[in-house]
Amino acid sequence: MKNSLKYIESLLKVLIWPIIFMIGQFFIQYIFVAIFNSKEKGTMTNNEFLEYIKTLEYQDKLNDYINSNTLMIIIITMLIFIPILYKVFKKYRKENNFKIKNIFVPILFGITISLIYNIILFYLNNVLNFTNIFEGSELSILVQLISSGICGPILEELLFRGIVYNKLKEFNKPKIAIILCSVIFGIIHTNIINAIYAFIVSFVLIYLYEKYKTLKAPMIMHISLNSTIILMLSLITKNYLIFNLYLLIVSVLILLILNFYLKNKYK
Repeated sequence: MKNSLKYIESLLKVLIWPIIFMIGQFFIQYIFVAIFNSKEKGTMTNNEFLEYIKTLEYQDKLNDYINSNTLMIIIITMLIFIPILYKVFKKYRKENNFKIKNIFVPILFGITISLIYNIILFYLNNVLNFTNIFEGSELSILVQLISSGICGPILEELLFRGIVYNKLKEFNKPKIAIILCSVIFGIIHTNIINAIYAFIVSFVLIYLYEKYKTLKAPMIMHISLNSTIILMLSLITKNYLIFNLYLLIVSVLILLILNFYLKNKYK
């Protein structure tokens, strides 16, 4: 019984970090919602404003406001959380053997997995009629690439592979720590498809982290993965012919990277 309670306590100490991160993100966004509300309320009474926030007009305006401030929100999030997360992660840092030539491995993993993921989504959308899978984002490609393509992966790798995974290893066998970290990483994603995808991807990210003993490897893979998905989904929603051409180009790129890597590896 004592051991079980101690294990639960240790697990809760790990889970507190994703919880703090999610609550922090919520409050940062809530500050922007509060600023927007103060502008919109104007001379309305409290009752009038409560009725107003139930309307589609309010929701559309709020979405536009949040979208237009997405970069500011992500910058504030980075400025707050990167120093905190890095300070906690610092004690787990190890000597790494990651060199410039190794960059091709995580990039290859990222692009390949994103290709497989989008092909599966394409199949689900066209064969099984999952109608909302390819719903386009209202954000510009540049904003999506900066926020979800670069900043998001950096924060998530610091949090999940840097802190959660390392802390789980302190009181679990390596295999259990990998599974638990992947489950937690999957749970924080928004829907069942993304959760399953994140759960699987986490295994590859942990593999790269353990192989090179540095967060640089999973960060590079995560950035290339997310960025490729953003570009591909954007092309899918606009033009299927361009999307197919993009698939061809990316496939050739994968083969070239793989060929270059294997040539250097077995020289």
